[in-house]
Amino acid sequence: MFTRNFLTALALVTFNCQAATLIEVKTPEGQTKVYRDGARSRMDTGNGGYMLVDSQAETMFVVMPEKHQVLDMSSMLKNAPPAGSGKPVNVAFKKQGSGPRIAGYTTTQYRYSADGKACGQVMASEQALKDSGLQEAFEMMQRMAARADAMMMAFSPNIDPCQRAATRFSDHAEDIGVPLRVTTGDGQLVSEVVRIEKNARLPPNAFAIPAGYQMQNTGQMMRQVPNLQDMMQQMQERLQQRQ
Repeated sequence: MFTRNFLTALALVTFNCQAATLIEVKTPEGQTKVYRDGARSRMDTGNGGYMLVDSQAETMFVVMPEKHQVLDMSSMLKNAPPAGSGKPVNVAFKKQGSGPRIAGYTTTQYRYSADGKACGQVMASEQALKDSGLQEAFEMMQRMAARADAMMMAFSPNIDPCQRAATRFSDHAEDIGVPLRVTTGDGQLVSEVVRIEKNARLPPNAFAIPAGYQMQNTGQMMRQVPNLQDMMQQMQERLQQRQ
């Protein structure tokens, strides 16, 4: 899902043991490890594949070891609708009291709503937001999610506002902190940060594109998927109509 899994970064480097920030996130689909080192990020999805993103160079690669392929999605990242395109969603929070300790951080519990619709609970931490190096990592993830939200709205403007709410949490970070656990109104897990390690060891060749893999770009992908080019054109037209 776009709002849960849009992230991470590039390049060809040799093995190194430099420290990075590791954020491990649990969702109903499984657990994801996100490594961030400066502008570069890597998201391990748990099935052997991973995504590499360089937020400074605006490059994005999806590495698929089972197919020995790499999908270059950089043009999609650079040409994505800007965050905030389309109709905005109004997210509100109501403080409920102290929450549990999550990933080593104290939290506060909030109920949140979107466009007046009750959505669920958030356990947020101001302590995590203030912690060195974490604010930039969470802001980067939220920016990617917000761009994805703009793309989803272009395709389907009637999306449930609660599904879009998570992309706007960063707008309220100074007020509530970093959302470490999000649940629905009936208590089902949406996402939870289960581990934050500020001096994590990077995997070998963490940001390297494996040698010998077939490189494919989004243009080639679009030509292989029926009607995808028409869908992208419709998305651009809808965005222009809303501006």
